[in-house]
Amino acid sequence: MTHFFSRNRAIAALAGFAVFAAISYLVVTREVILFDTVVREFIYSLRGSGLTALFRSITFLGNEQTITLLCLLLLLVPSTRLFYGLPLSAAALTAAGLQHALKVSFHRARPDLSLHLIDQGGYSFPSGHSFTVLIFYGMMIFLCRQRIGNKRTANLVTVLLSCLIPAIGFSRIYLGVHYPTDVLGGWSLGICLLMIMISAFLFFQRKESHNRI
Repeated sequence: MTHFFSRNRAIAALAGFAVFAAISYLVVTREVILFDTVVREFIYSLRGSGLTALFRSITFLGNEQTITLLCLLLLLVPSTRLFYGLPLSAAALTAAGLQHALKVSFHRARPDLSLHLIDQGGYSFPSGHSFTVLIFYGMMIFLCRQRIGNKRTANLVTVLLSCLIPAIGFSRIYLGVHYPTDVLGGWSLGICLLMIMISAFLFFQRKESHNRI
């Protein structure tokens, strides 16, 4: 196991899973109603036409269609297929399958339709956007930092994508289609799965390098 996980990634994965388990318990027992209500009311108080247009655009960057298109483009270009396209597609597919199974298992209803600023069906917990985006863009940050030689460019990509992850999560609450605990649950489990995926990628990368020797 120590050859697969680094100490820091193992701690992050366990912490993420523990937080997700705690949030899941509180959601199932309905102990988060007050927290969700207070946070949502504050966020809804910020609503305005300008912010609504902004967050509708931001949330689109976490849509299944957007991530699928990005994966297809990276797979079609020979220079990005192996290092970016394949691992990111695997990450996106794994995240999509797992979040769907979890939503069906928890079957938490979304906030009332009257609060929705966009059309969104399905169940609410955990937030599929928050979960998938943290894994997909988190994996992209990791791969870019491995691949991009220019440190300034790598740092710029890291900052931009790191800001995008919380922005998309916030947009889901602002647009009225998720509870705050949906987003927190998606992020916490996303951290866990991201650490596992990065560890698996590095494990097979080392194994391939060793076989070439």
